Amino acid sequence: MEANFKIRGVVFGSLYPKKIHIHVGYGIGMMDGGGLLMVATEKVPLNCRMPNTLVWVMGQGHPYENVTIKKMTYSEALANPVHTYINTTQ
Repeated sequence: MEANFKIRGVVFGSLYPKKIHIHVGYGIGMMDGGGLLMVATEKVPLNCRMPNTLVWVMGQGHPYENVTIKKMTYSEALANPVHTYINTTQ
Protein backbone atom coordinates (compact mmCIF):
# COMPACT_ATOMS: atom_id res chain seq x y z
CA MET A 1 0.00 0.00 0.00
CA GLU A 2 1.39 3.38 -0.97
CA ALA A 3 0.73 5.87 1.81
CA ASN A 4 -0.96 9.21 1.24
CA PHE A 5 0.14 10.27 4.70
CA LYS A 6 2.81 9.26 7.18
CA ILE A 7 2.56 10.68 10.69
CA ARG A 8 4.70 9.92 13.72
CA GLY A 9 2.91 8.51 16.73
CA VAL A 10 3.38 7.08 20.19
CA VAL A 11 1.39 4.13 21.50
CA PHE A 12 -0.65 5.38 24.44
CA GLY A 13 -2.60 2.25 25.44
CA SER A 14 -6.33 1.82 25.95
CA LEU A 15 -8.99 0.71 28.37
CA TYR A 16 -11.34 -0.25 25.53
CA PRO A 17 -11.44 -3.93 24.53
CA LYS A 18 -9.73 -4.71 21.20
CA LYS A 19 -8.63 -1.08 20.72
CA ILE A 20 -5.32 0.76 21.13
CA HIS A 21 -4.92 4.52 21.37
CA ILE A 22 -2.04 6.08 19.48
CA HIS A 23 -0.99 9.67 20.12
CA VAL A 24 -0.51 11.11 16.60
CA GLY A 25 0.59 14.45 15.28
CA TYR A 26 2.42 15.74 18.34
CA GLY A 27 4.35 18.84 17.41
CA ILE A 28 2.24 19.27 14.27
CA GLY A 29 -1.23 20.50 15.17
CA MET A 30 -4.02 20.78 17.76
CA MET A 31 -1.91 23.39 19.56
CA ASP A 32 1.15 21.19 18.94
CA GLY A 33 -0.24 18.47 21.18
CA GLY A 34 -1.66 16.24 18.46
CA GLY A 35 -4.55 13.93 19.20
CA LEU A 36 -5.48 10.37 20.05
CA LEU A 37 -6.31 7.87 17.33
CA MET A 38 -8.21 4.73 18.32
CA VAL A 39 -7.07 1.76 16.22
CA ALA A 40 -8.28 -1.85 16.22
CA THR A 41 -5.76 -4.07 18.00
CA GLU A 42 -5.37 -6.42 15.02
CA LYS A 43 -4.03 -3.50 12.91
CA VAL A 44 -1.18 -2.90 15.37
CA PRO A 45 1.79 -5.32 15.10
CA LEU A 46 2.69 -7.25 18.25
CA ASN A 47 6.02 -5.42 18.63
CA CYS A 48 4.19 -2.06 18.65
CA ARG A 49 1.61 -2.63 21.39
CA MET A 50 3.61 -1.52 24.43
CA PRO A 51 2.93 2.03 25.69
CA ASN A 52 5.48 4.66 24.62
CA THR A 53 6.50 2.70 21.49
CA LEU A 54 7.33 5.12 18.66
CA VAL A 55 5.44 4.21 15.48
CA TRP A 56 4.59 5.49 12.03
CA VAL A 57 0.89 5.79 11.21
CA MET A 58 0.54 5.45 7.45
CA GLY A 59 -2.57 5.29 5.34
CA GLN A 60 -4.81 6.53 2.62
CA GLY A 61 -7.81 8.81 2.69
CA HIS A 62 -9.61 10.53 5.51
CA PRO A 63 -10.68 9.85 8.19
CA TYR A 64 -8.11 7.35 9.43
CA GLU A 65 -10.07 4.29 8.31
CA ASN A 66 -7.39 2.51 6.28
CA VAL A 67 -4.21 2.78 8.35
CA THR A 68 -1.04 0.75 8.74
CA ILE A 69 1.12 0.90 11.85
CA LYS A 70 4.88 0.36 11.61
CA LYS A 71 7.47 0.58 14.39
CA MET A 72 10.11 3.30 13.98
CA THR A 73 13.68 2.19 13.64
CA TYR A 74 16.22 3.46 16.17
CA SER A 75 17.59 6.06 13.74
CA GLU A 76 14.05 7.25 12.88
CA ALA A 77 13.23 7.55 16.58
CA LEU A 78 16.32 9.72 17.12
CA ALA A 79 15.34 11.94 14.20
CA ASN A 80 11.68 12.21 15.35
CA PRO A 81 11.79 12.62 19.13
CA VAL A 82 8.64 12.80 21.22
CA HIS A 83 9.87 15.89 23.05
CA THR A 84 11.85 18.65 21.44
CA TYR A 85 13.69 20.96 23.74
CA ILE A 86 13.94 24.63 22.96
CA ASN A 87 16.99 26.54 24.11
CA THR A 88 15.60 29.65 25.83
CA THR A 89 18.94 30.91 27.18
CA GLN A 90 19.92 32.77 24.02
